[in-house]
Amino acid sequence: MKRAVFFLFVLTACTMYAAMPAEQTLTHVSTPFQLGFDEKHSLYPKEYGVHGLRLNSFFVENRFMYGLDIGFWNVSGDAGGLQIAVYRNETHNFGGIQLALWNAETEDVRGLQFATVTTDAGDLYGLQLTGLLGKARAVHGIQIGGLSAVSESENDDARTSGFQAGLYEARAENLTGIQLGGIFSETEWNANGLQAAVLFAESRYTRGIQLGCLTATSQEASGIQIGGLMARSEINAHGIVQAGLVLARAGEMEGGLQLSGIASNVIGESRGVQISVISTMAASVHGTEIAGIWNYAFEDVNGAQAALVYNHARSVHGVQIGLFNYCERLDGLQIGLVNIVRESSFPAAPLLRFDF
Repeated sequence: MKRAVFFLFVLTACTMYAAMPAEQTLTHVSTPFQLGFDEKHSLYPKEYGVHGLRLNSFFVENRFMYGLDIGFWNVSGDAGGLQIAVYRNETHNFGGIQLALWNAETEDVRGLQFATVTTDAGDLYGLQLTGLLGKARAVHGIQIGGLSAVSESENDDARTSGFQAGLYEARAENLTGIQLGGIFSETEWNANGLQAAVLFAESRYTRGIQLGCLTATSQEASGIQIGGLMARSEINAHGIVQAGLVLARAGEMEGGLQLSGIASNVIGESRGVQISVISTMAASVHGTEIAGIWNYAFEDVNGAQAALVYNHARSVHGVQIGLFNYCERLDGLQIGLVNIVRESSFPAAPLLRFDF
C-alpha cells in the first residue's frame, strides 16, 4: 500500500511539471556560463539568466547577464559588469562598463557607456562617450559626443545635470551644469549654469552664463549673456550683463548693464545702464544711456543721456549731455552746443539749460 501511494505521488508530481509552461519553470534559473552562435544555437535558452561569463558569435539573448559579456551582438534584460560588443550592446538596465564598436542602446545606464558610432540611453547616471552621436533622455553626470550630445524626451521634461559637450552640437531640454557646443549649444527650456558655443548659444530661459562666439540668444535671461556679434534677450533681461560686438538687444531690461560695439537696444523699458560705441535705443529709460554718436529714447528718460553728437527723448527728468540735445519736456539740465525743449517759451538755448 505504501509503495502504491508513493508511486501515485511521483506520477502526479511529474504530470504537474510536464503541464507547466517552460518559461515558468525557468524564471529563477541561471547558469555561470553561456556559449552560443545565434539565438537558436546556444547552450541555454534566453529564459536563462547568466551569472558569470557569456560568449557569443552573433546574437545570443538572455533574461539577465551579470559578469563578463563578450560577443558580436549582446542582448539581455538587465545586465551588469563588463559588456563588450563588436557591433551592439542592447539591454534594459545596465550597471558597470558597456563598450561597443558600433552602437549601445540601454534604457537606464549606471556607470560607463561607450560606442564608436552611436549611443542611446534612457536615464544616464555616470559617463556616456560616443564617437559620433550620443543620445539620452536624462543625463546625471557627463555626456560627450564626437559630433553631437543630445538629451531629449517626448514630454519636454528631460534634464541634464552635470556636463554635456558635442563637437557639432550640444542639445538639452533643461540644463543644470555646463553645456559646450562646437557649432550649436541649445537648451530648449531652462539653462542654469554655463552654456557656451563656438558659434551659436541659444536657450529659452537663461540663469547663469551664456556665451556664443557669434550669437547668444534667450527669451529671458538673468546673469551674463555675451555674443561675439550679437547678444539678444527677446522678452526680459533681469540683473544681466549683456554684451555684443555689434548688437546687444533686450525686450525689457531691469537692473542690468548692456554693452555693444555698434548698438544697444531695449525694445521696452530700460532700467539700468546702456553703453554703446555708436548708439543706444529704448522705449523709456530709468537709468543711464551712454553712446559715442547718439542716444534715442522714444518716451521718458529718468536719469541721464550722454552722447558725443545727439540725445533724444520725449521728456527728461535728469540730464542730457551732447552736442545736440532734444526733448519735448525738461525737468533737469541740458549741456550742449544746441539744447532744445520743444514745449517751452524759448525752445532753443545754447551751451547750458535749466528747466525745473
